Amino acid sequence: MTPKQTIAIIGSGWGGYNLAHTLDTSKYNVVVISPEATSAITPLLASAACGLFYSQLAQEPIRRKHLDVQYVKACVQDIQFKEKTLICQPAFHSLKDEQFKISYDKVVVAPGCSTNTFNTPGVDEHAFMVKNVNDANAIRDKINENLEIASLPCTTENQQRQLLHIAIVGGGPTGIEIAAELTDLFAGDLMKLYPHLRGKASVTVHDVAPNILAPFDQKLSEYAQKSLEKHKVEIKVNSHIINVTNDTIETREDGKIAYGILIWATGNKQRPIVDQLNVMKSNHGLKRILTDDRLQVLALDGTIIPGSYAMGDAADIDGASLPTTAEVAVQKAAYLAHSINAAAVGRTIEPFKYQQRALVTYTGAGDGVIMGRRGHEYTGYGAWLSWRSGNFFWTRSWKRKFMMTLAWIMDWVDGREMARF
Repeated sequence: MTPKQTIAIIGSGWGGYNLAHTLDTSKYNVVVISPEATSAITPLLASAACGLFYSQLAQEPIRRKHLDVQYVKACVQDIQFKEKTLICQPAFHSLKDEQFKISYDKVVVAPGCSTNTFNTPGVDEHAFMVKNVNDANAIRDKINENLEIASLPCTTENQQRQLLHIAIVGGGPTGIEIAAELTDLFAGDLMKLYPHLRGKASVTVHDVAPNILAPFDQKLSEYAQKSLEKHKVEIKVNSHIINVTNDTIETREDGKIAYGILIWATGNKQRPIVDQLNVMKSNHGLKRILTDDRLQVLALDGTIIPGSYAMGDAADIDGASLPTTAEVAVQKAAYLAHSINAAAVGRTIEPFKYQQRALVTYTGAGDGVIMGRRGHEYTGYGAWLSWRSGNFFWTRSWKRKFMMTLAWIMDWVDGREMARF
């Protein structure tokens, strides 16, 4: 019997996770190498941060009872393409000086991206990111803490307003959805439990661009801004953050602005492994690994590196300029799994073609915007229903779908859990 080939997947995000769970493990040994033992369902993080459901529902474990996939908790520092070897470092502080190697027959590079702080002083020390469940939990805990401090008899009204001012940097879908969930939170359960703080909570969104929701048509962007402002969210476009302290942000336009919580939801920055690899990369904007239309990694001279693939936010098809979204990563993972599974039985499939799906963003209080295919646009309650039902699409297991539904029902009956804990 011919021994099974080993497929090493670098990263456990949308691309890596879906690929690992779709490959035929009867034909391949599948190994996932990532510092994260779970895969975050990023569209659900804003809801989790605001207590809409138990935060663990916004992630899926790599290890599953009925899945024959090996997981290694480590960071890949380099790839030796000729030797087909990965140089890895354990993702544990106590083992930071250790290294080990993993051999492969095929490698898929899908490490994702990190949040781009644009080297703004103070951001790393004082801002909350929104990349995983730990980030969502940290935001949730900070909201609870600030509510309790604001409720102390010794806290002045000015201090209350600062503690309950949440500044969000980034007017893309992530930043806008967090703002929307926060306004729902403050207008609902929390103000019933903290009536003395009514009217003192505020949310501000800062964006360097002239409009929020840049991927959407201008008409939808303007609708979203009016919807947010109707729900008491202050929108500051053309806002350049130049410095951050533990309780203020400084903008070029307005000077220092006090805050209680700062959430940084800006663009992406490439991972160190992308910088390390000696392969063809994009020249403008986010540095990404370039592949052909079958997702095979291109060498510096434009030739294909045998047995090497790349996808997700860290990669792009040469000449395509596809967006760094979960939808692109999921479609590429499905394609690559089909391609590799077909190769095991001697078949080849057609090149990858991205199918544009509708863009959906929630703007609060049962409102939202949808930019569909072929110019179809929707707003209002129907957009909210589409966004909410989309949570079931992104949630990968029926167990989590059921638990999320149960959590929504319990929230409706008895209020959000974060308001009680």
